[in-house]
Amino acid sequence: MKKDISQLADLIFAYYPKIRKLFRNLVSIKDIPITVTQLTCMHILSQNRKLSMSELASDLCMSNQQLTKVVDVLTEYGMVERVCDPKNRRKFYAQLTPKGEELLSSLKNEVEYKLSAVLHKKSSDEIDKLYDSIAYFMSYFGYKEK
Repeated sequence: MKKDISQLADLIFAYYPKIRKLFRNLVSIKDIPITVTQLTCMHILSQNRKLSMSELASDLCMSNQQLTKVVDVLTEYGMVERVCDPKNRRKFYAQLTPKGEELLSSLKNEVEYKLSAVLHKKSSDEIDKLYDSIAYFMSYFGYKEK
């Protein structure tokens, strides 16, 4: 049975709200009302150490103006800092602070704990299959395993 692009789009539309809800349930920050976009921004920075605001906006698929608001909030929480380019004072980079790195680490631990509770009755083969399926899906969107 062959599927067409329309059916794939329908599946993605059905899938996205469910995975977003699942992710929100897996990640809870009690002291900071952080959004999924802000969390995604922090994760991108953790993978790249330091990015120009334009590079980060591109990675998040948003405008520089939208990103400025996201980074402003993260800066207020002490999770991200802006660093001026010494060669060009108009160019800024964003990078995680130690507090931001610590928060991401604790969130990753929380996700692992909650996933363990959800998947505790699954065999290692089933978990491998789930991992492989997600990694295969993500490969279409530029994800590369490390």
